[in-house]
Amino acid sequence: MHPAPALVSTRRRLSRVMSDAGALLPEQVNRGLAAHDELKYYLRLLHAAGAHAQAPNQPAATLRPEREASGISDASLDGVVAGSRVVGPGVVKIPGAASILSRVFANIRQMLDPVLAGAKERVDLRQRAEHYRQRFEALMAQAGAARDDQLPTTAVVAATRRSELGGDSLLQLAIELHWELNRLQANVVVETIDGAETYGLGEGDRLLVRAFMKGVTETAILKFDHPGFRTRAMRDGDHLMIQNDLGTAHASIRISAAARSASVVYTDPQRRRVRFLHDLLRPYALAWEAVPTEGHVERDVARYTAPTQEEFETFLAHVGSRLVFLIDWNRARQRLSSLVKDTDAMALLKWAADNNIGHRAFLQAGDLQLVHAALERAAPSQMRSSGRLDDLLGRDAARLFLMAVLRITSSGISNGRSPRLIDDEIEAELLLYLKRSDRMMIGAVADHATVIAAAADWIAHAVTQLKSHDARPASASANALIRAWRTRADDFVRRTLRLLDRSSELDHLRQLLANGDRAVRALEQAAFTITLVPIEGDPSVMTHLDSYCGLFASAVREYVQLLEEARDLTRAPHRADLERFLVAVDRLVALDDHCAAAKRTVLERLIRGPADFRVLHLLSTVVEHLSVAFDALVRSSLIVRDHVLGISSRA
Repeated sequence: MHPAPALVSTRRRLSRVMSDAGALLPEQVNRGLAAHDELKYYLRLLHAAGAHAQAPNQPAATLRPEREASGISDASLDGVVAGSRVVGPGVVKIPGAASILSRVFANIRQMLDPVLAGAKERVDLRQRAEHYRQRFEALMAQAGAARDDQLPTTAVVAATRRSELGGDSLLQLAIELHWELNRLQANVVVETIDGAETYGLGEGDRLLVRAFMKGVTETAILKFDHPGFRTRAMRDGDHLMIQNDLGTAHASIRISAAARSASVVYTDPQRRRVRFLHDLLRPYALAWEAVPTEGHVERDVARYTAPTQEEFETFLAHVGSRLVFLIDWNRARQRLSSLVKDTDAMALLKWAADNNIGHRAFLQAGDLQLVHAALERAAPSQMRSSGRLDDLLGRDAARLFLMAVLRITSSGISNGRSPRLIDDEIEAELLLYLKRSDRMMIGAVADHATVIAAAADWIAHAVTQLKSHDARPASASANALIRAWRTRADDFVRRTLRLLDRSSELDHLRQLLANGDRAVRALEQAAFTITLVPIEGDPSVMTHLDSYCGLFASAVREYVQLLEEARDLTRAPHRADLERFLVAVDRLVALDDHCAAAKRTVLERLIRGPADFRVLHLLSTVVEHLSVAFDALVRSSLIVRDHVLGISSRA
């Protein structure tokens, strides 16, 4: 087969390039890199077309996102895959095949141009450049004319695969030339604009680069000891290309800007970080579209058009200002995820970026070690028993504490504070949240105590009715009420124990819940027993029982109030408040003596009165259950007292 006319033209152009001077090398490198993006699309298009021709019943891809990402405006190419078919043994017809193949060789030629030009000044490149030229000519000679847009199937496969067993292919040559272009670009810098390496720019381009770099500079301090990232800008035909490599392997952002419009192409092997960038740029309502790539790298493309030049420059500055928050993002997420849920960790990183705090300082200052050291000093038993911070403090408190940690480390390193001072500030912050955690736990016990108070009031009212011979509580309604008490009390216990499971230092709070549960069960039995007591009873006995139940209900209300005061004292106890709390505890303990005396009076009246054995048993059972419940509450009040005094000694 003879080379197609377009390929002959390409060969002639190659000869002219070889005689050009190297003065325009930066522009040639720029065009070569842009040609590489186009070439990847054309080779993928040929591969997809050949595959669809062999399996025409499968859905046909348009490859439109890939075409737009590579900057190709010819929308007719979107129908190439669907129009491809087998026309004979080993032959496929691909619409526009001759033109596509011509573009493939034109792109490779543009990639080869700067390599040949650079070889004139670099001795180490000359031998490789000559080898590339020979391979290029050989591949052109091997290419068919693609008459009537028909190609051998073997030619399509050979063009779009990596070389194997010493062979060659267009894809393999493109890969090696791309590597050479990256090396050349690293050594070709014509002008530096606010830290960006640029070449071939016009004055309008410089304004846009300065806008982008303004954003980069505004947040660059937040990279701290990270070496940073490199921004390059170049003119590519009618577009300005701005690229930043983010200082990490395989991740980069590229902006193609022209006439107040920009295409943003973000490439990253970490899918979650891709989504994070989407969130950072959400104020501009970009519509992102994924572009298929080889391997595990994800590439997303979005387009933005600004109504004014000023707003366009503001957009570029915003994009530049967000890049620092992508550095070491996944490492920060992993560290935070060991303390809180992964979704909360990502929300923390978003909050830090939105508030221009960042996460690099947290990593630099020691990340997890900062939190673990603070726990070891402030609450060593929690440190030994708690696997996660949100288990210890609760989800909201853990999130707020870590916000403070990110803020303290960023401000501390920015202002040159010593590591010791940063550690002390984090420990002081943790103590506040540990106290809040205690407050939350005692609050849960207080909530549980409201069930006890409700049961005590019901029992007191029921006994008053019996004393007045008004009515006996209905067994069915009483049982329904008892079940409601049990359900509500169990719910309080379940929710609270989930927070206590990993904290041995809060064993006293577990004991409070256990005592409360014992009181609830005793009151359930007392309430049920009252439904069995006959209305006709000894008035004297019922009067004393009524007095005892009223005293018990009053004591329970005292206990609930005591817990409310204890919850407030866990913040930072003042002397007067602490004394008032201790008086309340003493008053409740004193009520224990009054209740004990009232209990003895009731039992004495029962034994000496005319009541039959059944009534005697029922009423003595009620009294005994009330006594068990009250004893549990008194023990709980003493536990609360010791807990508050312990907090006071630390404050």
